[in-house]
Amino acid sequence: MMNRIKEALAAFKRRKYAAASQSLSGATGRFPDKLWWAKLEFSAKRADYYYDLAMRIEKMPGEAIANHFAKDAARRAGEPLGLLASLWLARYEGLDGQMQESRLAEILRGTVPDEDLAIIAVAEQGGDVKQGLFRLAENLRAMSSAKSNILLMLASVGITLIILHVYLGAMAFMVAPMLDRSFANLLPVEAYGPIAKAFHVGTTFLREWGWLVLIGEAAAVWWVVRALRHYTGPYREWLDRKVIVFDFFRRFQGAQFLAGMSAVTQNFGGDMNNLTNALEMMRSNAYPYLAQHIRRMEAMLEESPNAGGKLFDTGLFDRDTTYRIQDIAEYEDDLSKMLNTVSMTVLEAAPRELEHKASKFNRRASILLILLITALAFMPAFMARELKQSMQTNGIRTHQKSISPSHLPSN
Repeated sequence: MMNRIKEALAAFKRRKYAAASQSLSGATGRFPDKLWWAKLEFSAKRADYYYDLAMRIEKMPGEAIANHFAKDAARRAGEPLGLLASLWLARYEGLDGQMQESRLAEILRGTVPDEDLAIIAVAEQGGDVKQGLFRLAENLRAMSSAKSNILLMLASVGITLIILHVYLGAMAFMVAPMLDRSFANLLPVEAYGPIAKAFHVGTTFLREWGWLVLIGEAAAVWWVVRALRHYTGPYREWLDRKVIVFDFFRRFQGAQFLAGMSAVTQNFGGDMNNLTNALEMMRSNAYPYLAQHIRRMEAMLEESPNAGGKLFDTGLFDRDTTYRIQDIAEYEDDLSKMLNTVSMTVLEAAPRELEHKASKFNRRASILLILLITALAFMPAFMARELKQSMQTNGIRTHQKSISPSHLPSN
């Protein structure tokens, strides 16, 4: 039975990719949306592909990279890699309405994360693209395990948040209206106690404006995803230090930046002119967030050419990593060796530190959400007791009004 299910799913995927492959020629522009699912699936496996491609380039010198793409497109026809390889080949050859490109970074643009392109472009400009692919694959493999573990840890927080949304929706659209109808003839809303009144106001707001809350949450998620790479405003440093998503992004990108710089300086040497050229090449291929930090490094290098490890104290790295870089720079005179040592150290330490921080955040967030859901679960019991007291108080007031002198018959 399970085999039949697997075969059915595989057949469905083949049909889906075949349809996308047939429509590839109709996809125009640099970012064909029809391949979004293929790009998503390839993203998790790109480290292995980078390594395999680098090995082919190393062992088959002189072979045109288009031949590698053609081979992948033929062997993996209908699969994510096959579809993307077809697109890369079309870009290299200038076919199917694609602009002809000769550089690997431009061929891959839009099909792999932007942060990969900076390292590939810099290595390509240095004349050794295979070295950039090797370092990129090594970096991605080192961080992929940490990413998987972190996502697994944070999944429980996400599930708890979903449960909280469902619970609030049930209270707002089912429990609260039933409660108001039950007490409509017995107790006016104005006579509710503080807990019941807060519950009534909160659920009424969710019924009338809950759609706006959901839109606001979706907009916040969209802004965060975009801000990770593009926001460079005055609050970015605070976000990097205090908001876990931004902190994770900063640490991952810092490790990748060091790996790229290490690869560049190994090819060109670690003297000041080569370092300046390496930073300029990295900046020209970087997204706004990373480019801002590189500009700070360039300014510091111009002001103090012998800054050493302090050159990288721009906020791209957390405090511990910054101190670690400065310590290594003190005993490693050669810049290329220093960057290589720092890169290897960060790749070893960063996953462990990220997992520790994610675990701590997961515990705190889970406890907070569980306490909140528990409080909401017990709220009806507290409201029942409060409403009972409110009814008794309201009944006494009504009785007192009925026997007040103004209501007594006159002699």
